[in-house]
Amino acid sequence: MSEPNQTTATAVSATEDPMTPYTKKWVRRFLYWSFLNFIIAGTLALFMRTDQAGSSSDIGPLGTPTVFGQLLTAHGLGMFVGWQFPFTYGLVLFIFPKYMKRKLYNERLMPIIFALFFTGFYLVWLSTALGFGPGWYFLFPLPFASAWSTLAPWGDMQSLIFFAGMIITNFSLFVFTYLVFQTAYSPKYQDQYNNKAGMNTSLSAKFAGSIGFTSYMPKLVRERILNYPPAAVAAVVTTIDMIVSAPPFFVLLADGAWISLNNPGFLNNLIAKNFLWINYHPIVYFAFFPLIGMYYTLIPLFAKRNFSSSRWMYAPWPLLLISAIGVYSHHLFMDTAQPEILQLTAQNMSMLVSFGSGISVFTLMALIWRSKYQYNLTAKFFVASIFGWVIGGIMGTEEGNNAFDMYLHNTYAVVSHFHFNGLDGIILAAFGVLYFILPEISGKQWYSKTLGEIHFWTTCVGGFGLAFTFAAMGYLGVARRQYQPISPLLPFTITLDYQLYLDIALFFALFVAAAQLPFIWNLLKTITGPTVTTPITPRSLEEIQIPVSPPVPIPTVHSADPPPQMNDRGPSSGGANPIGGIGLTSVNQMPKQKETD
Repeated sequence: MSEPNQTTATAVSATEDPMTPYTKKWVRRFLYWSFLNFIIAGTLALFMRTDQAGSSSDIGPLGTPTVFGQLLTAHGLGMFVGWQFPFTYGLVLFIFPKYMKRKLYNERLMPIIFALFFTGFYLVWLSTALGFGPGWYFLFPLPFASAWSTLAPWGDMQSLIFFAGMIITNFSLFVFTYLVFQTAYSPKYQDQYNNKAGMNTSLSAKFAGSIGFTSYMPKLVRERILNYPPAAVAAVVTTIDMIVSAPPFFVLLADGAWISLNNPGFLNNLIAKNFLWINYHPIVYFAFFPLIGMYYTLIPLFAKRNFSSSRWMYAPWPLLLISAIGVYSHHLFMDTAQPEILQLTAQNMSMLVSFGSGISVFTLMALIWRSKYQYNLTAKFFVASIFGWVIGGIMGTEEGNNAFDMYLHNTYAVVSHFHFNGLDGIILAAFGVLYFILPEISGKQWYSKTLGEIHFWTTCVGGFGLAFTFAAMGYLGVARRQYQPISPLLPFTITLDYQLYLDIALFFALFVAAAQLPFIWNLLKTITGPTVTTPITPRSLEEIQIPVSPPVPIPTVHSADPPPQMNDRGPSSGGANPIGGIGLTSVNQMPKQKETD
């Protein structure tokens, strides 16, 4: 293992790349392992579909309610934690050196984050393999009494392993947060964010610039604050949401571990539910926010034009920062003991999330509309993921209304909502980003563009087909989290032909699984292939805006001042990234962003 460069919190010299080889190595490791977990967690979901489609007899002992609970726990946590956390770690640790032009504050923390996360998370998966299976939500008393029997079919040791694993996993989040905040706000960096003449570089000003709050400030104030790059804003916002929501969740995990040692719990059930969901809702956005930041960074590149006003890139983020946590209580609409003020707040916050998301969707789609949008592979994944985001968001707004949730809460409509958002929104966007940045962080060209195209189309067909099938099941009243949703005691489960929809869901799930085979082969052939001697650097939005000979001025998005001068490499050749940026050639200078009041 190579040693990290001595990272100091100082400005990067004119000839030094803040994206060091050591940073690239650990970014690669986070991303590779995240997609390995994605494949494993997705495979586990196939057995859930097989069970519910009535084919459990074909796979022997897996066809039991107890094992269905194990699969549900392993699949849900495998996606929301096992895939999402390392992917977000890798992407955010790529964003700061790439777009903010700052070395990470301390590169030596990356292997610590990696070790803590995978040690903790694989303990979680180990607990499910040993029999732990209350569901990915693991609300009390489910860890100690299963949903299908009076006493849990697993022991206290399995519960202790689970809670210990989750606690260790969350320690990785604390270290990650420290690294992000130091990189974003440390006064020791000698660069424009700390030293630009005539600008307000106080911590409060930097904080406002890092969460997009400047878009709501008067023009005279706004002109004296440097906005952070959109991708960095997204990274800061998602980190703030996660770390603010982490302490109550950590208390919940400690309570679970304490009970696993045969001690009485110190949280009542309603408080435990609040502590779970106050963290579990921001988890939904942990990867999605940085991916939206990449939308704002790369879509102007593909559309070959810029936003008419920089304020539109930043206006959604303060709204999303607040609502990402405040919305959590809409998961508790069915808990009548929940204080009414929290329920009303959650319902209104559901609307606020939709409003902030709507600004982003409208802004991005308006930029694409009637542009010369270049439909390379990354661009296709982005457009498809925006459609998944919109459909899932509409369903989420519906379910975030107390009156509608009364009917939809325990049905597959909820499953459809988070598969539209998760599979068809977040995952598709993540694939698009991976196709774009992998050549830069690995020094390897993608093995096959054709395999990438096959992967895109088949994943979209399977993913959207699965989510739409779940939606139909939800509106027909098919219960979620049930091993056998069809029961002779409930005649409507037969007359409404639930079995047909369960079979269709299995078909699309198998389709999604098959769609990943070309991706796996393409990725393996790429990472084992030859390293390109010429550095592969996908061209950034800044390089399209200012076409010149090196050094290239890299603008920081700022409302009034001309772009500050910083040294960077010149644009790479048009064929540098044969998949994410296929066919990019030099273009005329882009119009600078206009400032509007």
